[in-house]
Amino acid sequence: MPTARTLAEAQIYLSLLAAAENVDASPPQTSLTEGEHAWTMHSTFGDVEIRYDSEAACRRLDVRFGLGVSPLVDAGQWILISGTFARRALDADLAYQGNPEQDRKTVEMNWQFAADAIDEAIKFLPEGTDRLPASAFWSEQGEQLQRDQPEQITRAQLFDDLEYYTGTLEDFRALYGESP
Repeated sequence: MPTARTLAEAQIYLSLLAAAENVDASPPQTSLTEGEHAWTMHSTFGDVEIRYDSEAACRRLDVRFGLGVSPLVDAGQWILISGTFARRALDADLAYQGNPEQDRKTVEMNWQFAADAIDEAIKFLPEGTDRLPASAFWSEQGEQLQRDQPEQITRAQLFDDLEYYTGTLEDFRALYGESP
């Protein structure tokens, strides 16, 4: 059974499996069972184990998707995921007017998730290299991104994206204040 580093990574992984099978764009329905040392997240696309100690460590360190390099989601998939969160953030950001009845958390959460996802792709980048190595891509989605959009896998682009996502979130908070 595949093992995710966090509950969030398990959900991302199962969503990617659903997308690979061209299933509805919404996240797959899941359920959790508790075991002695781990949860098991169940879906129609398979089961994923999430160790309690891994989730606890990531929560303590405020690391959303996990410590170290992902064993389940490749660098190309993380880049695609970051783009999805960034598009959602931009749409919500453009619609946000600062009215008290508007949901600002959607803007902030999506910019933060975009930054966290691109940071996951950066974890695959060896020190001193200019681009992600071929070994960082093993999924069909990741290999297609590597083939069709080689400019997306360069060190410069990855760090530009990270700076854009975190900078835009900071600008949003500067304009509207910190979340309550």
